[in-house]
Amino acid sequence: MTIFMNTTQSTIIATSSPAITVTLESVGVFTGTLVSICVLGTLAIKLVNNLNNISTSITQIKEDLKEHANNAEKIRELNHKLDLHIQDYINRKDTITLLIAQVTQTVEHRTNRLYTSMKDIENFLQIQGTFKIREFQDLRKMEEEDPFNKL
Repeated sequence: MTIFMNTTQSTIIATSSPAITVTLESVGVFTGTLVSICVLGTLAIKLVNNLNNISTSITQIKEDLKEHANNAEKIRELNHKLDLHIQDYINRKDTITLLIAQVTQTVEHRTNRLYTSMKDIENFLQIQGTFKIREFQDLRKMEEEDPFNKL
């Protein structure tokens, strides 16, 4: 605010305007404040980046856990299927073993019947006296004595 006084004696000019006085101390305080705000801003940005990284990591871990759960379920299903196949294999093996035993028993029975029939024919022919029966080797006894030389 400027006041002009017109008098004959002297003119006094008075100014009452706010003035900012810049001193080295005030520049240091302003610079320190500005640097502190920049440091705080940088720390805030780093904190936000770290929180974003943590959030991304948590999201990735959730996805990995879902995938792991799906894989665990698939493993359980495969394990169940494998158990079924193993049981099926055991059942088939037992069936084939029983069939082989039955065929072996049938062959042995028919061989014994044939042997008995041959002995009966041999006895009949010896009684008739017209045929001379040669001694033959009993194959059943031979297999029992040496089961590993079947060639």
